[in-house]
Amino acid sequence: MTLALESYLAIGLSMALLSLWKTYSGPAIAAFMSYSYPEMLLFNLVPALVAAYAGWWVAPIYSSLFRKRNRVVFKPKLRNFMKRWNQYGQVTMAILAPVLVGIPSYTFISKRLNQSGVKTFGLLALSILAWSSFAYACFTFLDMGRYIEIESIIPASVIQ
Repeated sequence: MTLALESYLAIGLSMALLSLWKTYSGPAIAAFMSYSYPEMLLFNLVPALVAAYAGWWVAPIYSSLFRKRNRVVFKPKLRNFMKRWNQYGQVTMAILAPVLVGIPSYTFISKRLNQSGVKTFGLLALSILAWSSFAYACFTFLDMGRYIEIESIIPASVIQ
């Protein structure tokens, strides 16, 4: 493999790993590195949806392993999420999931609340697409890269 291809794949892997949890950092790197919009979607949307599917798949296993517990304990962050879920509903939480709570957490809770898989993944895919496009547009057209040092995330040897 050539050095250019290795650098391209290393940056793509970095974007994919960052997009597993929150979806705004990967598009920022893609815009900074002058990746095209389809490349940004490939390295951000696909890994985010894979992480969502993993959260959806792990939820029943987790439930069955810890079903024997009598006492239900909620962490403060989960309690706040559930309060917002009950107050605003699934659509709003799907919109906010990629930036606030994380994609696997959203699908995990959605599965635990017996929500429809089609609706969960449809809303989540649209939300990831919207947030990724927004972050990419901000860094591409508004030149937000001058305010944030991307070099601190990706080593200079990979960038060159």
